Amino acid sequence: MFCNKTLQSEYPIVCAFGNTTLHLSEAPSIQARQALEQLIKKRRARKLTRASAPLSYCETPLFAKVQPLDTFKAKVRVSLNKPQRNGRFDWPLEELMNCLEAQRRGVEMPPLKGYGYTRSRLGLTEEFFLLTHLLEGHIDGAECIRRNPENIEAFILDAFQLLSSLASKNITHMDFWVGNIMLPEQTQRPLKAIDFENCFAGPTAHASETLGFQLGFFYRRDIYKFITEAAYDRLVDQYIGALPDLSKDKFETVYQLSKHEYVGRKQRREVFLTGRLIVG
Repeated sequence: MFCNKTLQSEYPIVCAFGNTTLHLSEAPSIQARQALEQLIKKRRARKLTRASAPLSYCETPLFAKVQPLDTFKAKVRVSLNKPQRNGRFDWPLEELMNCLEAQRRGVEMPPLKGYGYTRSRLGLTEEFFLLTHLLEGHIDGAECIRRNPENIEAFILDAFQLLSSLASKNITHMDFWVGNIMLPEQTQRPLKAIDFENCFAGPTAHASETLGFQLGFFYRRDIYKFITEAAYDRLVDQYIGALPDLSKDKFETVYQLSKHEYVGRKQRREVFLTGRLIVG
């Protein structure tokens, strides 16, 4: 699995913990190794589902995201590094590849420190690990709004600029919401994006529709609790008014739907690929 030369050179350190193998960018300290081993043992003992865990007591603080593979077909595909029929990979592999590409393009994000997998006795991948640098001294957008509700409009405009920064590097984040934005608590450094599972690295022929989805989804996913729709629309109009190549008609169709309707993970992909949003 994942034997290409780029990954081998960037993540050359191999650590084995029973039937779990981790590929790391640097040799872990004793504390980091103990923390990783404890995380793996805990998961094995409790048969835990998808989870995220900070390992902040390591010398190099890490954040671990672990995703179990629920179906036999998914386990086979991930074990063989094979795509699905639609050409896309299963979500854990998508996230790994998207993180690598976003990192290479200089996206504001926590550095990827490693990845790994747990295999069954048959050699099939049962769960997948992503290890990133833990953003100490940061809070997510939801916590920022909770602490400073009076600054909601400034936060929204800063989030739009982060979205523009991603777009300038041809990274399209299709799960862009307050929980996937990280802010430093004490400084004015740039916001960072996390969770690149549902993401595209490359241009789209449907930029107006895709942006319409992103801004509509951003409102529906928690922002609506803190600002009126009219006030949010005003900020959106201000933002898109500076985008000369945007088609307002195409944008509005998807934007209005995305503000008020649930859009699943696979439906979001269709917006990027075809410009169509089918809800319900």
